[in-house]
Amino acid sequence: MNARSSARILEQSLETFRGQLTAADAAARTGLPTRDAAAGLAVVASEYSGHLAVTSKGELIYDFSRGLVPTSRPSLLRRLGRGLAKGAFGAVRLVVRAWISVVLVGYAVIFAGVILALAAKNDGDGIGDVFWLLLRVIFESIYWTFHPFSPVYIPREPPWVKRRGRRRSQVSDVPFYERVNRFVFGPPPPVTDPLAEAKNAVLEIRRQRGRVVAADIMRVTGGTREAAERLLLQLVGDHEGDIAVSDEGAILYQFPALRTTADAAAAPAVPVAIWARPSQQAPLTGNSRAFNLLFAVVNGFNLVSSGIALSMGLTLERLLAMLARSGIPDPPPLPPVDGVPLALGLVPFLFSAALFAVPLARWLGRGRAQARVAHQNRVGLLLKALLAEREGSPRFRFSATELAGTLAIAGQRASEDEIEHAVRALGGSLDVSDDGGLVYTFDDLAREHAAVTGARALTSADEAAPGSVLLSSADPGHGLRPDPDDPVAWPPPRRRN
Repeated sequence: MNARSSARILEQSLETFRGQLTAADAAARTGLPTRDAAAGLAVVASEYSGHLAVTSKGELIYDFSRGLVPTSRPSLLRRLGRGLAKGAFGAVRLVVRAWISVVLVGYAVIFAGVILALAAKNDGDGIGDVFWLLLRVIFESIYWTFHPFSPVYIPREPPWVKRRGRRRSQVSDVPFYERVNRFVFGPPPPVTDPLAEAKNAVLEIRRQRGRVVAADIMRVTGGTREAAERLLLQLVGDHEGDIAVSDEGAILYQFPALRTTADAAAAPAVPVAIWARPSQQAPLTGNSRAFNLLFAVVNGFNLVSSGIALSMGLTLERLLAMLARSGIPDPPPLPPVDGVPLALGLVPFLFSAALFAVPLARWLGRGRAQARVAHQNRVGLLLKALLAEREGSPRFRFSATELAGTLAIAGQRASEDEIEHAVRALGGSLDVSDDGGLVYTFDDLAREHAAVTGARALTSADEAAPGSVLLSSADPGHGLRPDPDDPVAWPPPRRRN
């Protein structure tokens, strides 16, 4: 029975289970063979919140103290809520993508027309003068911003300029409505391969002769030790792997089936280490500075214009009355303000304010996002210090001063809290040296390194060989090859007529 089938049987048996069990316990509960139960437990532990522990006798204990709590799936109610929220957000985003641009430009045109109409009537009530002054300020700011002789000029690259043989700008190919959405909601997330993490892990397993520990997976995937162990448990079920325990109590993951290759002479591919591809924080908008400024000016124009309309009670009825008086020599007084102006006041004011509030909230949250990116990069740098030269002279003990410089980013040394955060992610611990200084040790990584090095030394090159070819459809006679010990020639000679 394969590991997935065993895992489905174990799920039914452990549905209400809370506690710890061995592979023999699982076999007793389900009737599965012990080896099938062990393989199924690895799959269950990877899909649920299971943990591994090693006893003094080298036995593996699977810990499900919280029960079968899914690691990748929340509760049914939470999944339902997330699904509804995602669907609603997708529908709103679909409508908003084009609607924002239409309303933004539409209100700017409407307000510009109202300003010109009120300024042309010139009846001395002052409203037209206020709107005209606002429109002039807006156009002056746009003109001088893009004027080549302005001190705040934002240059735009000519279309005939090439950048090192590639396209002039990818931003210029983005539609206007998409750039508006980028300003408000941020750039779209990059498209990633959902199997990239598993692919890099398999490449590392093949490079390490089919014997790996958690640190080897962290080298190519990053993240925490717990995430690496969960991925390894998943790979055990997917690729006929096995879990072994060394005499020192280190957990080893063995994948002899993954070593088989048709080209034994070729060097195994080396996946890029996590410290060689540091994480980057996404830009706030992904647009050019010129477009961001243009958007801010246009939306600011709508915001101020709608605010003036609110303060002056410029309802549609009042606006029509003002325009109707423009040709009368001695116009009657305007009717008193009745109600809240919606079309030219409250609606565009709230809309324009939201277009500024959403990116402002994203900007305020960038500090926390930057801290997460910095932590991921520090974990990568710590992995580099631990694993980059591991084959030659491994080090699993560092002083606080050493790590402060090793984990420096952009010339800024890591603080004590940042060091401890990165050390905890890799399962390290804090100790005190003989001279009273702080020392960070990684005893688990050191023990696993010694165990996996010995296991790799015992592997045979024949394990990666697929064996001799006995049948091939590319050869005549369906590729049947003669047996060198058989005295009868094969294929038999043809009879001539």
